[in-house]
Amino acid sequence: MSDIYSYSDYRQFLKDHYERNKAVHPGFSYRFLAEKAGINSAPYFKFVIEGKRNLSKKTILKTCIALKLKDKEAEYFEHLVFFNQAKSAEEKSIYFDKLISLQRYRNIPRIKADQMEYFQEWHHCVIRELAAMTDFGGDYARLGKLLNPPIPAAKAEASLKLLLELGFLKKEKGGYVQVDPVMTTGPGVQDFQVIRHQIRMMQLAIESFERCRAEERMISSSTMGVSRGTFERVVKKVRDFRAHLAEMVSQDEGPERVYQLTISMIPLSQKPGAKP
Repeated sequence: MSDIYSYSDYRQFLKDHYERNKAVHPGFSYRFLAEKAGINSAPYFKFVIEGKRNLSKKTILKTCIALKLKDKEAEYFEHLVFFNQAKSAEEKSIYFDKLISLQRYRNIPRIKADQMEYFQEWHHCVIRELAAMTDFGGDYARLGKLLNPPIPAAKAEASLKLLLELGFLKKEKGGYVQVDPVMTTGPGVQDFQVIRHQIRMMQLAIESFERCRAEERMISSSTMGVSRGTFERVVKKVRDFRAHLAEMVSQDEGPERVYQLTISMIPLSQKPGAKP
């Protein structure tokens, strides 16, 4: 399948998908594609490609299933349809911004399996930020004291060496720079070291009530009843929000401190009628 993020016209994307599959599989047809989408109209996608029909919210989902688009690709396709079918310049502007945001998100590098040692200690991610934004003059004791809570000089030095070995930092012009300013493990990672890292970060959030002044931290919570479907939509919104924040922070030219953002949504009840 072609890279959907390179398209600005969903009809052209559908046309290319159809022609590519037709060339490889002569039996591939508009009828077959419609059946895959659960649409009872053999020429439906032919009419869509020719501009004689539009996709609706319902048929967008069916089309994503037929094309095997998932997660961000499906979201991009949906926004692309709404962008192309928008009636006003204001609508087009809204969906254009969403498309650009998803294109940027697509380009965020993934942390590789052989880099997972990065999550072994909570302070590695902090050292990665501090080394790039602070000239500590090779004084590891000073670097360690910049962390909150502080760590010994030996740990700060070992952490910096590890970050260089794993490819998170590199030396440049007498200082350190991040190889990739924004990185992600991707959604749904279940690696034990990542989970342990997340647990430690939540512990640090709890400890911040004693360590930090109220004006230096932001912690809020909400309790709400939701269905499984709504939960999945919330998760998607949070991931989008984090992607937007990552893009915004990457443009910050004068960082002053290192912050940790931790967002959690955990069940506090059983389903009615379920066994404890």
